[in-house]
Amino acid sequence: MGEFRSRRMQCFVGALFAALIVFAAWRGTGWAAEAPVFWISNLDGQRFDSRAHQGTIVVSFFFTTCVPCIKEIPELYRLVTTKYPKTALLFIDPLAEDSVQAIEAFAQRLNVPQKYFYADPLGRLAKKFFTGQYAFPTIVGMKGRSLLFKVAGLPPGALETIEKSLR
Repeated sequence: MGEFRSRRMQCFVGALFAALIVFAAWRGTGWAAEAPVFWISNLDGQRFDSRAHQGTIVVSFFFTTCVPCIKEIPELYRLVTTKYPKTALLFIDPLAEDSVQAIEAFAQRLNVPQKYFYADPLGRLAKKFFTGQYAFPTIVGMKGRSLLFKVAGLPPGALETIEKSLR
C-alpha cells in the first residue's frame, strides 16, 4: 500500500512540475535568435552533429515524469518517422535528476526506440536553445541555422503546425 501511495505522489509531483513549467513557458520563455550548432550522443552511443545533417531536425525537450511528454513523444515519433523519415528526431532530457536508466525505461514504456533519446544532464544543449527559463515539453524544428517552429507541448493544432513546417 505504501508503494502505491509513493507512486501516486511521484505522479502528482511530476504533473504539478510539468504544469508549472508549461505555465512558465506561456509567460514568455526566451528563445535563441537562431538555431544553434550542436552535437550530442544518444543512449546507444551514436553521435548526432547538427552541422553534418543536411535536412530538417526536430528536437523535443522532455523529462521522464512530465505528464504531457507521455502523450507528446509517441505522437511526434509516429508523425516524423512515418511521414518525414529523412527528418532527424531527437528527444533530449536536460535534467540531471533523470538517469540514463530512467530515460531507457521511459522510452521502453512509450514504445519508442531508445536511439531517439538523448541525455543532457548538465543542460548544456538546452541552454543553447533557451534564454532564461526552460519550458518542457518543448518542440523545436530547425534547418541549418533557421528555426522553423517552436511549440510548447502539443496544444490543439500543434501537430498540424509541425507538419506544415516539415513539408
